[in-house]
Amino acid sequence: MYFLVKLTGADRLLVVTVAETIGLIALIIYFITYEIFRKKTVRAEAELAIAKQQIAMGNESVIAMAKALFLKDRSTGEHCHRVAYYSAKLARAYGFSDDETKNLKKAAMLHDIGKIAIPDAILNKPEKLTPEEYETMKTHTTAGAELLKGFTMVDHVAEGALYHHERYDGNGYPMGLSGTAIPLYGRIIAVADTFDAMTANRVYRGALDMKHVVKEIEEGRGTQFDPELADIFLSLIEEGEIDPKKTFDMFRDRDLTEDIQ
Repeated sequence: MYFLVKLTGADRLLVVTVAETIGLIALIIYFITYEIFRKKTVRAEAELAIAKQQIAMGNESVIAMAKALFLKDRSTGEHCHRVAYYSAKLARAYGFSDDETKNLKKAAMLHDIGKIAIPDAILNKPEKLTPEEYETMKTHTTAGAELLKGFTMVDHVAEGALYHHERYDGNGYPMGLSGTAIPLYGRIIAVADTFDAMTANRVYRGALDMKHVVKEIEEGRGTQFDPELADIFLSLIEEGEIDPKKTFDMFRDRDLTEDIQ
């Protein structure tokens, strides 16, 4: 069986077998497919390189902001690192993937970044704050969210700053949200933040006894804290996964501006 193919500019016919035609078509398809695959591979490698560069830039930016807060007030900087550590433990136990946990940890590290805008006289006051000073202190949530709103390299980062003082019963600040209307990052960081506040020495009081801390978390489930997250956190304490003494030893005299990956 033959095909007759007329050659342009030539007054003759070329006889081509079906098998040869199929072979030629297959060869053309192969080269087209190879070229498409090659371009996709090159594009994927380029996109991966860009993604890695963005992650590196994001880490550097988080470290730079954490360092700024650390330099303003070492106590607050250390607090943020411990809260990030506790938040990551809680998030992983809650079911976050490794990448989600890393992202949450970065957001938690910056949850108090708004305290850069709080006067030192209020931030480090050893006595109880006046109502006016307390109102100023509360603005660190909105100030932090404002600082982070354009920071796109860490997902939900502004949520951690804005919502970590909301309460599950709706009596928190700054928005007065309740239940699951509070974004998850805010609910996770709220537990870790309160735990560290109770177990650390503060300018106005010493660390609380662990029995008292556990009791406070138990009594806060469903009122101050998301009950499911509170239960998971209490389980981590019971299992020894969260131990404030070990955490303090871990971060004592440590360069808190190191790579956070």
